[in-house]
Amino acid sequence: MQGKPKIGIIFITSGWFRDVGLQSPSSSLTNEVDNIAKEIVKRLSKFLVPVYRGVLYSEDEARHAAEEIKNENVDGIIIAPLMWCEDQILRAALKQLPRLPSLLCLFLPSKYLPDFVEYQQMLKGSGLVAILQLSGFLKREGYLYKTVTGYYEDTDIYDEIREHCLAFKILSSMKNVKCGVLPFRCNQMSTTYIDEFTVRKLYGIELHYLELQRFQKEAQKVSKDDIDKFKKILKSEGHVVEVDQRNLTEGIRYAIAMEKILTDEGISILAMNDIIEEMHDCFGLRPCLTSPGLSSAGIVVTMEADIAAGIAMYVLSKFTAKSPFYAELYTADLENNAFLMGHPGYHDNIHHDEDYPVKIVPDVEYKNSDPFTGACSFFKYMPGPVTVVNSVYNGERLRWTVFEGHSLPGPPKLEGSSHIFCKIEKPIKEFCTSVVQVGVSQHWIVVPGHIMKNLENLCTWLNIEYIAVE
Repeated sequence: MQGKPKIGIIFITSGWFRDVGLQSPSSSLTNEVDNIAKEIVKRLSKFLVPVYRGVLYSEDEARHAAEEIKNENVDGIIIAPLMWCEDQILRAALKQLPRLPSLLCLFLPSKYLPDFVEYQQMLKGSGLVAILQLSGFLKREGYLYKTVTGYYEDTDIYDEIREHCLAFKILSSMKNVKCGVLPFRCNQMSTTYIDEFTVRKLYGIELHYLELQRFQKEAQKVSKDDIDKFKKILKSEGHVVEVDQRNLTEGIRYAIAMEKILTDEGISILAMNDIIEEMHDCFGLRPCLTSPGLSSAGIVVTMEADIAAGIAMYVLSKFTAKSPFYAELYTADLENNAFLMGHPGYHDNIHHDEDYPVKIVPDVEYKNSDPFTGACSFFKYMPGPVTVVNSVYNGERLRWTVFEGHSLPGPPKLEGSSHIFCKIEKPIKEFCTSVVQVGVSQHWIVVPGHIMKNLENLCTWLNIEYIAVE
């Protein structure tokens, strides 16, 4: 995502220790804890923007720190008792803040204990007492939090925190996301239906319904110079053109028109109902030529007006910083325990297998029925580990069903449709029984890498039901 997450930092120690003379403001214990806090913030600053007023040890300090955090409109907060502390200090801060996603961290000051532990040394590590104590009231009062524990100098703890904070930023960004629907839902596939009001309430995503005629008019405005520039890009990227100039030109017109309209409207997700007669009567083709402008802007596109899949594509693109691939499980190879996956229509070709060029081919489904044969970006997905996500509305919220696999190497395996040949570990018979019993759609989103475990935390923060198929 553009920019680092902005995170409020609430580090706490005890005022009571000062009251009873166990810790003075100028003691070595205070200096050591303050130095640990500074080092933690320094490391956090590599991947987030901290809103931080120093280590807190009184209710008054906590209220002032919370006011600053509130005014900065942070994406979430990190709470860490660096020693034992009173509940009241944290409660004073939380009373000033809206309910924000919260990460409760235990930063241990050392990896091991000496043979004999002096009392002051024990106090320096007594954040363990505090985090257990604080968890009780946070849970009872209904705060949503996750916990991270580790030695404050270990890189692992910061890797975990980075992932959670990215989820906070994605959750915050979703409140401003526009999903364009062109032009309305897909009646042939009711499993793709969502409750528009609930999606807006839970995730903040607004639907914007777009008119076919607007795209048609914009396409006809595209100049010859713009078309020629687009052709030069295709040539420079080594695309093999297997359609005539008439069909290529018309495909380019709609690629440029899509880019202009979606960027002008500030739309991040386009759910295109590409199989209705109205679109083909109006356009004379299905828009499915990859637009470099849409790719660079991070705009994602689904076919058959699948809004839930589009939301998953948006979230996954932000979480992985990689473009997702929209596909169906077409058919299975039982001998290789692999699925042939793909989908006609629009795709970002950034993850094509570099051993085989991207081709511009006729639209495999509409080349015989539309006035234009279409100009589609056709490629085979690159080999390597992948994570695959199905996203549906379950009647109350979104649900993600997730599995991992490997995109197999080799030449293109399917005619006309961008595709991936994906081997999985779970026997296909068992896989199909599992996911059909869950209740999924036919559409799956592919991203590079094995990140299934990472997605579980992400789904918690985003209020998405998570089901792993292992």
